[in-house]
Amino acid sequence: MDNNINKKVFRFPVKDQEELGNVLLYAHSIYEYVFNGHVGAPIHEKLQNGAKVLEFGCDAGIWITEVAAEYPNSEFYAVDFSIPASNNVDNITFIKCDILQKLPFPDDEFDYVFSRDKFLFFEKNNFYDYLSEILRILKPGGWLEVEYFFNQDITNGPATKLMIDAWHSWIKSHNIVQDFIESFERYLQETGKVESMSHQLVKVPIGGSNAFGEFTCEVTICYMKSTKDFLAPFMNISFEEFDRLASTAESEMRAKDCDMSCQLKRIIARKKIPNSKEN
Repeated sequence: MDNNINKKVFRFPVKDQEELGNVLLYAHSIYEYVFNGHVGAPIHEKLQNGAKVLEFGCDAGIWITEVAAEYPNSEFYAVDFSIPASNNVDNITFIKCDILQKLPFPDDEFDYVFSRDKFLFFEKNNFYDYLSEILRILKPGGWLEVEYFFNQDITNGPATKLMIDAWHSWIKSHNIVQDFIESFERYLQETGKVESMSHQLVKVPIGGSNAFGEFTCEVTICYMKSTKDFLAPFMNISFEEFDRLASTAESEMRAKDCDMSCQLKRIIARKKIPNSKEN
């Protein structure tokens, strides 16, 4: 278990876990704003009446804590390598476990499974196990919702692009296959176990003159600077060189004519009911 917990920390190239927690909180705010709320799947009525929900990979528990407060009649579970130190919410159960292995739940257990930005934990050899496990514990007719950071468009920031390219190279060096992110819908469809699949792809500005762009700029800069302990050695540059590069990238993003962006993607699908017809 310890090796997998360390693996989790290593998947995010951030040494300071407090800094990582701040980045995750800011990222949650961006997702909530971009997708206009916490829940995209058509399951609100069931959540109001009482449903069983799992968040796969809860990090600091931000999403599940907010959604559990919004739907007090539902029962929420969250799994991850590490879990919040305290839990004062009656309808949430946090379970510390190895999410790369079989999850501690029976088949067909949950009405709704939510997962955000978990592709970095799955190498080529265990990506299919992730799909299998998610669909195994989801009830027939239940809903799966997956949100993730899709890509960046860095056209007028050479220093920023250099750092982003280094991050992608770092990910690739850990056997994370970009194709899984780009073709997740196809892999999900190929399981033959889902229907009513839809997606939402939203362009998110980074920097520029509007308030939201300024906020995403601050988040990006915060994350970029926090990766120094891992990325500087990976890039074969000193910490001082990394600081100078990050400072130049920050200036590029803060420029009023900045035209950088990224994309966030949300995929929603329903697990087929045996003998049901395709929609």
